[in-house]
Amino acid sequence: MQKKNIISTFLSLANYIADTIAIELLKYYKLKNTKLLKKKVEHQIVTDLDYKIEEIARKLIKSVYPDHNIIGEELKSINKKSNFTWIIDPIDGTKAFVSGIPVFTFLLSLKYKNNYVLGLVDQPILKERYWNLDNKAYLNGTQIKVSKYKSLPNSIIAITDPLMFNNYDLLNKKIFNKLNFIRWGTDALGYMRCAEGIIDGVIERNIKVWDIAAIIPILEASGGVITTWDNKTPGTNDTILACNNIKLHKILVNTLQKYI
Repeated sequence: MQKKNIISTFLSLANYIADTIAIELLKYYKLKNTKLLKKKVEHQIVTDLDYKIEEIARKLIKSVYPDHNIIGEELKSINKKSNFTWIIDPIDGTKAFVSGIPVFTFLLSLKYKNNYVLGLVDQPILKERYWNLDNKAYLNGTQIKVSKYKSLPNSIIAITDPLMFNNYDLLNKKIFNKLNFIRWGTDALGYMRCAEGIIDGVIERNIKVWDIAAIIPILEASGGVITTWDNKTPGTNDTILACNNIKLHKILVNTLQKYI
């Protein structure tokens, strides 16, 4: 694979898909008749729009690359035994979308064999689109980088939801109470704020591949570190720790790995 040229081609398709999806998200944003559907997992919701958006993204991918694999949050995986796998999260932060709060995003990633080579994260209300290319990370075409190290008490840590943690009280005592600043409810956008140097870290668990696939290449290209709580490759278990630098990452791993 001639990496740079072919990734640029894939990025062009990803941007086109994101443009198409943005139209749908803008059309339905803050409408009060969004249909909520039941989901098997407790404390999670899904809407009819989640399914519609994933169907649109799949259709556009298949129209250009019919032999590629596709994994999505809401629909059955397509396995063509290809080296290329597209991974879709149609609305990351569905609760935020339904609530009219613009921290939801459309996530699209491309995996080549075992490597995430492309990630795209789009927030159409704020008109913020993140992607990676040639070992660099971008926000709307401007290169972004993580922030410099701060001590743990002075770091801004993002966490989507305390319901993610089955041992929240213990983590609160060991880590969260030591922080001066925790930002809740950020979903995937929290990782992007880390990539652009605003937030210093993200701690989450109960994470699936579609939640994190687009984030990994962008955050790494911005200079960040992203692993499981026990410092393994993302996806090894359902925990995720993202940090602006290896020093903060090491501090948090030393505590978090005890509570997987």
